[in-house]
Amino acid sequence: MPPRDLGGIFSILLESLSSCLQSYMATTIGTTITINGDVTCDEPLRIDGRVTGNILLREAELTVGKAAQVDADVRSARVLVLGTVNGNVAATDRIELGESANVTGSLSADRVVLIEGARFNGRIDMDRRTIAAKVAQYKAEHQAQP
Repeated sequence: MPPRDLGGIFSILLESLSSCLQSYMATTIGTTITINGDVTCDEPLRIDGRVTGNILLREAELTVGKAAQVDADVRSARVLVLGTVNGNVAATDRIELGESANVTGSLSADRVVLIEGARFNGRIDMDRRTIAAKVAQYKAEHQAQP
């Protein structure tokens, strides 16, 4: 019997498990919800609807579901994209684009993972100093606003 690529199978299983856990434990913006404006929170967030604006999760994970449409710049500790994002994504830890992801914009994180099948158009920055500076600048700009 020929050897199988177990890495790909485990990756798909982990993506599914992560998605299920995030759905259970995260605040969810459902498929029928549209937000025009900024979203800021300190807890895990899952987006299955549409968000236009900016998204800031200080120390939490953002999951963009398969049906989601996000037209926003995103800042978070960790980001898992399974849907569509038009905008720049910055994470202090990790960005993962799942096989159904469609992202147009730059990615900035210490670790960036693109699963086979993900569609990406942009640039990737994995320089820690650049990421830290961008996150600090974004936080400073948004804390100064009322």
